Amino acid sequence: MPSLGLDRLSPELLAATDRLAGAVAAAAETDAARIRPSHLLIALGRVPGSETAARFERHRIPVTVFAEALRAAGEREAGQVPPTALDHASADAATRAVFRALEPGAGERELLAQVVARLDPAAVRLLSDYGQVDLAQWLRELTIEPPKAREVFDDGGRLLLDAFSPGARRVLTTMAAETGALGRSRASTMPLLQALAAVPGGLVEQTCHFLSRDPEALRRKLLAVSGGAVGGPAGRMELSHEGIQEPLRRTLRQAAAAAARRGGERIEERDLLTALLDAPAGLAAEVLRGAGVDTVRLRRYAEQYYSEPAEPEPEAAAPAPSVEDSLAWIRGRLVGREEAVERLAPHLEMIIRSLRRGLRLREQPHGTFLFCGPSGTGKTMTARVLAKVLYGSEEDVLVFEMGQFNTKESINNFIGAPPGYVGYGEGKLTNGLRDNPMRVLLFDEVEKADARVLDALLRLLDEGRISDPAGPVRDARDSVIVLTSNLGLPQGGEPRRGRADQAAALRRVMEGFLRPEFLNRIDEVILFEAFDRAQLASIARAGLTRQAAELKGKLGVEVRWEPELPARIAEMALTWRREEAARGVNRFVGGFVPALLRLLDEADSGVDRVRVVVAGDRLSVVSDGG
Repeated sequence: MPSLGLDRLSPELLAATDRLAGAVAAAAETDAARIRPSHLLIALGRVPGSETAARFERHRIPVTVFAEALRAAGEREAGQVPPTALDHASADAATRAVFRALEPGAGERELLAQVVARLDPAAVRLLSDYGQVDLAQWLRELTIEPPKAREVFDDGGRLLLDAFSPGARRVLTTMAAETGALGRSRASTMPLLQALAAVPGGLVEQTCHFLSRDPEALRRKLLAVSGGAVGGPAGRMELSHEGIQEPLRRTLRQAAAAAARRGGERIEERDLLTALLDAPAGLAAEVLRGAGVDTVRLRRYAEQYYSEPAEPEPEAAAPAPSVEDSLAWIRGRLVGREEAVERLAPHLEMIIRSLRRGLRLREQPHGTFLFCGPSGTGKTMTARVLAKVLYGSEEDVLVFEMGQFNTKESINNFIGAPPGYVGYGEGKLTNGLRDNPMRVLLFDEVEKADARVLDALLRLLDEGRISDPAGPVRDARDSVIVLTSNLGLPQGGEPRRGRADQAAALRRVMEGFLRPEFLNRIDEVILFEAFDRAQLASIARAGLTRQAAELKGKLGVEVRWEPELPARIAEMALTWRREEAARGVNRFVGGFVPALLRLLDEADSGVDRVRVVVAGDRLSVVSDGG
């Protein structure tokens, strides 16, 4: 019997399709006596990760539905028997012509081009009329040399991060950090899937919101499936050939091929997801389905709706301010806190210079400070100013209200619960360090925390790391720790005792609450005294100036006030918001903005200049001409 010519196909294609056994199954499904080109098309479309499967998916045509439609469109002859093998005898004339036209070593694209050119009329009608497929366009695309997939490793075996988009690079660096935190030196496909789900605002998180799924629940399930709790001491995972296991290396190359097929310049998150879902073992797809995620809709969202944010144009880096300029800026922001700034200054100089040179002189956080003082004395503001100077933004502060961790069970919310318990993988501290370890960690009113929480905090101060019960070891050595306390201090606005008396009383109170080993880990204990009337007036003046500059820039309105207004605001704060001190002053300062917006909305003509006035127990504005 003549040979059909299956051996003209490449070994890789024969292995991926099991020698096109799916064509025999498709013939049986469609009640056909002979194997037609449409059956070859179905077989190729059912191969995970194939170009044919991607084309069906692009047109939103389920391969199974196409097969059922072919069966309905055909006419079964009485007594016909479906084929049991793909050979010369079972193939119809068009299928034989497909194989005759192939050159030795033909791959999927070459086979698909011959199949599309010889599809039977029923298949053409279904694809063209009902599926809205331009088969002529398919043929044109298949005859063009496909773009070559990018290399993902350089000659030295290191991962070429420039081959990946910013979103994909974020996934890969998250994967490396998570793998190292679990005490492992090599990564495989499951850590990549976890990283895709873990990246805030990434593809998987957006898809979960689109599908009305809880992304945090998915992350917990992926963590449980991976056996994250078996981690050892924190290690280092290199993004290189040696640090990546063979299954993951294949997945990254498949992602590069997926990017090439869609004409992408770089490998994106969706390409990583496609490669994971199309892996021959199907582990990632099975895990996602087990977590309740519809992988078909996930893939569709990735291909049709998700778009990675454009990479910002590189800007010329502004020269970093000198240490002296940074300290001068801090003094200008922290009105009335001159002593606190001077106590912090030598520590900040060392931290700033160390961060700029990537130098780490100890295995603890860069700095640990205890701010003691009544509410409204600038402790939180100081922490935000530190974040601005050290890390670039006042938003680089992670705040822990320690009153929320005042029970023995709250340790589960602080660092996460053991496997099987509520709170597994949900520790605020451990997840915060996972997301961004380079920021200020502010533990507010530390005296309210449970002893178990304080023990965990002591380990963080002592070792610079904290173990997540889910497995990873979180690193806080690039962080700055700020603790605050109200213990043993008068409320805002009360008369102040001598500084020496206050410091001695504070030390006695803190020693009665915090163990010596805890206090010994603190670099500096700084007393924040209550503001006096003049300091509150200075704070009001600075707040008005900042608010006026912002409103001038955004609304084009000049804001003025009488020279005595800051003193009036200080008096109002002491009268009506004594316990809030500086915070009360800032609330009064911001209180005139609603009145300004109302004035602008109701004015018959444009308002260019306003004056801030006192109206009862609040501030308001009146037009000041223009």
